[in-house]
Amino acid sequence: MSRKLHLGCGLMAPQSWLNVDGSFNAKIAQHPKLRKILGGLRILPRHSLAVPWPTNVFIHDLRRPLPWSEGTFTAVYTSHLLEHVFLTEARRLLAECFRVLDSGGVARVVVPDLDAAIKDYHIGRKHPLHDRPTDLNCTPGDDLNIRLLYHGTDPVRGPFFARLYRSASNFHEHKWMYDAPTLIRRMEEAGFKDVRQMGYLESRIPDIGEVEQEMRVLDGGLVVEGVKPGRV
Repeated sequence: MSRKLHLGCGLMAPQSWLNVDGSFNAKIAQHPKLRKILGGLRILPRHSLAVPWPTNVFIHDLRRPLPWSEGTFTAVYTSHLLEHVFLTEARRLLAECFRVLDSGGVARVVVPDLDAAIKDYHIGRKHPLHDRPTDLNCTPGDDLNIRLLYHGTDPVRGPFFARLYRSASNFHEHKWMYDAPTLIRRMEEAGFKDVRQMGYLESRIPDIGEVEQEMRVLDGGLVVEGVKPGRV
């Protein structure tokens, strides 16, 4: 088993990492027949069925304790995951990352940067990557709401079971946002030391480029790393 842990991996699942994802799509991808049935019933949207999920994903609900013992890993990486869980869950997850790391191990967390979003709002810059409703002539305030991703623009629609699933499973929405001081504080609370903001591919984790995606960092992303105290 790899000693590098990749949490909330999505479709980025290099063989040199232990890749973990707890999303519904990751789970259902491991059951092709059921996936096809859910697609036929229109519970799964057509675009979800077309996504080629990797087969080397360990399925685990990351709101629950991590199923590994203390000191198992030398590195933990997670990108654009923490903002999708509630603050109390995020604190527990960071504490779990600290627990499963070996002494001297590094945790690297990437999230959307709240500070960057607010600065863009004040200067009226629209983020180039966001899908905007075609019938909405976006103001900076509209754009900020879309970027924060707390809720969609429309209530849940579609067949009953599809609406039931989408109402119960709102993991794609953001629950809590972070700027650098906030994320540094949360990691320090979990026990990490030498916690600091880092740049794209600037890391104390070897071969970080295997998991880090340029777009997720350079287009409004925030990177913070911390070390579990102990031997260097």
